Amino acid sequence: MMQMVRARHAIVGGEAVRDFAFVVDDGRIVRAGEGAAMADAHPDLPRMEYGDDRLLAPGAVNGHSHCYQILLRGWADDWGFDRWRDDALYRIIPQLTPEELYWVALAAFVEMLGNGITTVVEFFYLNGAGMRHVEKLVEAANDCGIRLVLARAWMDAAYAPAAFREEIADARRDTLALAKRLNGAGVMVCPSPHSLHAASPEMTRAAVDLARELGVPAHMHVAEARYEVEQVRARTGLTPIAYLDSLGVLGPQFVAVHAIWQSEEEKDLMGARGAALIHNPVTNQYLGDGIADVVGLRRRGVRVGLGTDCDLRPSIYDEMRAATFLQKTAALDGATLSAREAWLMGTRECASAVGVAAGDFASGLAADWCVVDRTHPAFHPWSNPVNQLVYVSDPGIVVETFIGGRKVSDRRRALRYGNDRIAAELRKVATRLALPLDHAAPR
Repeated sequence: MMQMVRARHAIVGGEAVRDFAFVVDDGRIVRAGEGAAMADAHPDLPRMEYGDDRLLAPGAVNGHSHCYQILLRGWADDWGFDRWRDDALYRIIPQLTPEELYWVALAAFVEMLGNGITTVVEFFYLNGAGMRHVEKLVEAANDCGIRLVLARAWMDAAYAPAAFREEIADARRDTLALAKRLNGAGVMVCPSPHSLHAASPEMTRAAVDLARELGVPAHMHVAEARYEVEQVRARTGLTPIAYLDSLGVLGPQFVAVHAIWQSEEEKDLMGARGAALIHNPVTNQYLGDGIADVVGLRRRGVRVGLGTDCDLRPSIYDEMRAATFLQKTAALDGATLSAREAWLMGTRECASAVGVAAGDFASGLAADWCVVDRTHPAFHPWSNPVNQLVYVSDPGIVVETFIGGRKVSDRRRALRYGNDRIAAELRKVATRLALPLDHAAPR
């Protein structure tokens, strides 16, 4: 059923506007414009109206997530990357059963919805033992209503845990099966070679070739840490982006994740080939990775989106803030990367980078929005709403989230199970995996 949504306050194209409305039909926006004119043009449509105490914002797009890494929060901290990967990620995540994975994913996705994220690109490793884990991931996304893009990881490095590792033929077979089953059901399946250190050149080419065959992006971790550049150069004589280009995989369908350690020539190459970047500034700070030259890459025409990666706190507003602060710090210039630019990187530009028609209020895009509480103590009525959300927003400022015109989250967050049930299930997982449950020192 068609309906009109009208708001006294909204963010459109990264700008604050007054009295705005759009018409939703079959989950998509079919018309948008000035509120009074839209009301006159569609007097008989049912309406949802938001008053002065609410602000409508387009749903944020999370360009890169590992939902199961929420299990590492609060204890696998303050470690170098190698220890974090080997003693936390590689030790804990392969132990998850499919049912446990369901509850972990549901918890992460519900938290994202509560923070105004409506689309998530989930870069998923647990493929070495067959399809059951990924099926439960998709079930969790469907149950909470979040729009899922499945970056289905391909890994064949000998050092990777068996739960992540597979042969090229198996990866291709299972990815094709998932794409056939899910692409028509609203889930984009993207063959995604993990990285140059975890996927062989043959696997990398095969994954990107399949992505081209399916007409979807291929996501890949690239040059996240400085040592990766040294390793690739020692092995191939080339830097990572240049080596990927030599393999024939760098192009408009290629989405580089991180790409922090690049030469100026590599940045030129990314722009020339039309590749995209997903920037994860909170994780990059947390793991001590470095600062990507987002400003320089955008200047070269590289499409840049934002992701929450290790999901320390899965909020794109946090990533927007971190992105602009890091660029200002690196440039020693407070005018570098404005709040509006960061906002667009977390909404419509990220949607474009990952191949999803979403991220703004415009005809043809998904009817995804979140409702911001303008009476929240952290919302300052004198602030530009875009600056407010980028620089000052707190958890709890989003009160409702809609995807395809349907409410999927409110202040209770989990509409189907409730947060208490999810918390109880997570505690069971943590107990079985012997995660630290109480850090209090004895007296």
